[in-house]
Amino acid sequence: MGDSSPEYDPDYARFATEIRALLKENGEDKQTFSSSYDPADGGWSTYVTDANAFFAGRRIKPKAWRVHYDRGLCARLALYCYNLQNGTAYDFQVIIQIHEQNRLSFTKSFITFDAVNPSDPTSPLTFETCVKHIDDQVTHVPNLWWETHICRVEGSDEADYEWNDGAVNDYYKGEMPKWLSDENQQRCYVLRDEKNGWLTLLTEFAFFTKWNGPLSPGEIEDCRPLITQHVVVETLDEEGEKEPSDKLNAANAVFYITFECVEDPTIGRYRAVVRKTMDGKPGHMRLEVTCSKV
Repeated sequence: MGDSSPEYDPDYARFATEIRALLKENGEDKQTFSSSYDPADGGWSTYVTDANAFFAGRRIKPKAWRVHYDRGLCARLALYCYNLQNGTAYDFQVIIQIHEQNRLSFTKSFITFDAVNPSDPTSPLTFETCVKHIDDQVTHVPNLWWETHICRVEGSDEADYEWNDGAVNDYYKGEMPKWLSDENQQRCYVLRDEKNGWLTLLTEFAFFTKWNGPLSPGEIEDCRPLITQHVVVETLDEEGEKEPSDKLNAANAVFYITFECVEDPTIGRYRAVVRKTMDGKPGHMRLEVTCSKV
């Protein structure tokens, strides 16, 4: 029977139950938490200050709540995946809740956020996502990766948390590609219109990869906007690519991006290689990024 408290949300309770089941499956099911329990003691992010409330399905925000830029990137990546798979164009609006599990080699972020349809910006839609990433464990390294396991409208279908690596062509695996040479551009599409919102997102992931560690997420955010100068998209000419521009929406692609930052302390030009792969499951997208200063 559901909780009758005013903060109780049955859809949010279902999301919390899924997380609990996933923990139990991995042998990590948590005991009953005392009122003095600090989630950070068990590897849980302090973004959620009341673990019992979370598992009871209550929406309770920390008093000093603020949107963290790095987690905003995770939510925006998930929304990019949702839009690509569903033919929609929702715009990210705000993070509502974050719940996290930290491991030695990666972090899993369970994020609830609002997005809006540009045609009806006054009616936000709530989404749920789970993003696996390594930027908390390693900083100032040549490349980082993020992997979405869920992106769905709140209260919709169950999620599949298992990434199917076998569904991805071997061409998109292994070491990250080097910068594209002139003679290897025959399978590529040079992007002429750089106004795509998701392209801005890929550029921000690249800049974050370069400065993660030396700068805080907030400091990285303050360096925006970034100026995208040149983009080349490479694919294997997969089925469905009737026109060169179809490469932009291919499930698997490598983006070669040149961009510029005009704000201190990171003035300069950059080159980034961004590899996007999808295993065909709803809500699943993997992003691998390397970035260097020119």
